[in-house]
Parts: sequence; structure tokens; C-alpha cells
Amino acid sequence: MAGYDCADTITNQYRPASVYGTPAFWLRYFSPSPSATVVNVSSSNASSECDAAWDSGGKYIGPICAPTQSRLSSNSYSEGQADAQTFASALLQVYLWVAPFNLPTNGVVYCWLDQEPSTSLSSNYWNGWGSYIDGYNWNFTGTYPLFSCLYCNPCAPYPNCSTVNNPNNHVCWSIWSQQPQKCYTVSNPPPWSAEACSNTCAGSYSGPATQLWQFRIQIDYPTCTNLSTAVDMDVGGGINYANYCFRLTSRP
Repeated sequence: MAGYDCADTITNQYRPASVYGTPAFWLRYFSPSPSATVVNVSSSNASSECDAAWDSGGKYIGPICAPTQSRLSSNSYSEGQADAQTFASALLQVYLWVAPFNLPTNGVVYCWLDQEPSTSLSSNYWNGWGSYIDGYNWNFTGTYPLFSCLYCNPCAPYPNCSTVNNPNNHVCWSIWSQQPQKCYTVSNPPPWSAEACSNTCAGSYSGPATQLWQFRIQIDYPTCTNLSTAVDMDVGGGINYANYCFRLTSRP
């Protein structure tokens, strides 16, 4: 099952995106993500985003954290921890604002740290970010539903897979790969062939499983017919990715 991610709002994009298929899920940005319109900008925005997701048919929302990229390579545990704290608080705020915005029934939310291909991921930053996410006590309920995951290009020359596979570093639960690019759509996603830390780029490397693939990036693959809307397209592999997203149980 396939879905969309976008830096703009679902409110603006779901109707034009519908020509490419009905999504099973949306991936959206939460603070700190300075280059995107975040879901948690206000309570009214959070509600309208959830309304739009519900109306689109994609009643599941996966969270992305996209900090200023220089922070990922800063080798600062404290910066990683601070970004994770802001991110987790943003997720909880939307949960408190929007009544039908619920945790998945399996109790596992994949939380994606956005690492762009020209960015290095330092061990200290990842350890600060990942340990805070995984140790976040959700609304003081004694439950820990947030799981630290990484969006990256596994074959980029900058550290990503090597960082999260280091046994001395914090665990990474899943990889979201942005390569390779394919001229398919949400209504007709490609056969699974995502680049992976585990085999595509590093031989016998044994790293986190790649379970989500951004197979079509609007601005990154000019040989495809230009999309009429500012969305990217994604598909899960080996899992039903929607099961690892926040779920809407009704229209807010």
C-alpha cells in the first residue's frame, strides 16, 4: 500500500494528488522542521490537516522530524536530544489538540529523522536524538510508543548506515530509503527494490531493515512526467506501513 509525503499541507495537496491514487497514509512534518509547514503550527491547523487526511482516504499520519541539517553533523548529543524533545512534544501536542488523532493499535509509531544525501549523521547527534525518542514517556502514561527511525539515501557517501549500525550507538528501528527513483504512482506502485543498508550499498552489511521507500520525488527525477502537485510518493515493504502511523478514528 502506497501513500504521500509533502512539505506543504495535506489541506493544499490532497485534491490535486488524488489523480495519482488514493493514499493509504500521509507522512508529514512536525517541529523542528524549518523548511516545511509543520502540522503543529496551531490547533486549527492540526485539525484541518487531520480533516484533509480523513477526506483523502489516507487516515494514517506518519511523523517526520527535519531539523536544520548542519545539526545532524554537529557531533552534539545535546543538539540531538533537544531536537528530539521538540519533536516528541509536537507529536503529543497534536494528540492533545485533536481527539481522534490516536496511537496505532500495535503501540509503535515510527518516527523519522530526515537526513538529506549531502548531510553526515554523527554518532553523538543520533544517540541524543534516538535515545530521547525511544525513552519518551507518552503523556506520563508509562508507555513508550515512539521508535527512532532514519530517512536517508543508503548509498550516499556520507555516514548514515554506518552510524546507525554501530553497535555502540543507539538502535535504529527502520530505514526509509529515497532511492532509486521510479516513474510509478500511488495507484500503481513499483515492485519493491528500495536501496538498503543491509545489502544494496555495503555487501554483507547487516543494518536496520528498509521498510519504507520514497520511490518518486517530484523535484528529483526529471525523466518522469512532471507531477501536477507538490507531493512525493512512498510504499512500504515487508510491513503495512500504515500500522506504524498515528491513526484517525473519525473526522475531527
